[in-house]
Amino acid sequence: MKYFFSIILLFIPFCIFSQTDSISSVHVDSISPKNMEDSESLLELLSDIRYNQDREYESNRYKIYPTENIYILIKLDTQTGKLELIQWSLKSKDEFSAILSNEDLSWYNGLNSFELYPTKNMYQFILLDKATGRNWHVQWGTKSSERWIRRIY
Repeated sequence: MKYFFSIILLFIPFCIFSQTDSISSVHVDSISPKNMEDSESLLELLSDIRYNQDREYESNRYKIYPTENIYILIKLDTQTGKLELIQWSLKSKDEFSAILSNEDLSWYNGLNSFELYPTKNMYQFILLDKATGRNWHVQWGTKSSERWIRRIY
């Protein structure tokens, strides 16, 4: 038994040295570019990814919400919270658009965080800033006196 333990004790220093060697080899950076060409292709790839993200972000900036009136739609700028009333018609003289809210309600740039939710009243919606949790009560109408927006505290 003593002979067995002495053999085990003899191998312990070898295990310690082997652990030290493997740890020191980890310090090599395995993802660093080996030359300037690799570095340039990596930067080009990252630039392409950023460009595609920007295009997707810009393409989702505006949303159209239907109302219960089949001729009236509400356009929302999801980045700023600005609202526009759109009336379409088969007769061009009956088509128009009107500003519901031209105020930039965003606190942060570039989030596309605004969303419009209908209520049971066909003329009223709730505007929500999903980034901050702020709410607004929105009413639309064909006359300017019937259109307004106010903050809900």
